[in-house]
Amino acid sequence: MELEELARELYAADPAEFIPARDRHAAAAAERGDRELAAGLKKLRKPTAAAWAVNLLAGTDPGSVTELLELGEKLRTAQRELRGDDLRALAADRTRLLREVTGRAAELAEQHGHRLTEPTRQQVEQTLTAALSDPEAGRAVRAGTLAKALEYSGFGLDELAVAAIRRTAARPKPRQPSAERPKPQRELRELREQLRHTDEQLGEATGAEERAQSAEREAEQRCAELREALQQAESELREHRRNAKTARQRRERAQHDRDASAERLRRLEARER
Repeated sequence: MELEELARELYAADPAEFIPARDRHAAAAAERGDRELAAGLKKLRKPTAAAWAVNLLAGTDPGSVTELLELGEKLRTAQRELRGDDLRALAADRTRLLREVTGRAAELAEQHGHRLTEPTRQQVEQTLTAALSDPEAGRAVRAGTLAKALEYSGFGLDELAVAAIRRTAARPKPRQPSAERPKPQRELRELREQLRHTDEQLGEATGAEERAQSAEREAEQRCAELREALQQAESELREHRRNAKTARQRRERAQHDRDASAERLRRLEARER
């Protein structure tokens, strides 16, 4: 098997089996003399729970991933062309589809014996959001070989696209009778200023939320890496303890044999005197 095919197989398998399976494949490649493949396999990192769930989704239900990526392309096209009506509809589809595909990934994970925690589920959704929003991230998700969750720092729609949506929502309505005409210009100006101010506050709050979520995800990733390192260190500790016990038993046997030999020698020397 080539590295890419083996990687897809490893990253979609049970995470607990990743390292043993990776090492077996690497050892087999080395025995065949394929040092390049063995080295490539050794570089593969164990996936986090969120990355594994997305890999499982890509391998088990590729249609869901394709649907998500196609919606992302439609959004980018509508955004470039500033089609307000389409953007409004597609933004609603985006929210719905992200929720559905995230749920599908969680369902598959549970079917394979791993119930996703809420933070892990959020990382899955963040990864799928990145795939929908960024073509490079989409290709990475489709490949099914993620080692960690992906992040996307954008807001999904740029300012021009948002403006197009607002223009669509604010199209002129038929003229009303004079009794129902708009309020005085001063009140309109005040409302526009209030809207501008709240838009600024929303942007600042959204940015702060995204930064906090990013820091939270980084901390969770670091915790996962530390847990993996701790598991590896504990495994090495158990191995060293077994080796130390074996060495101690060998020393004790050698000491016993030496003492027995010394005692026999002492007795022989005593009889010859």
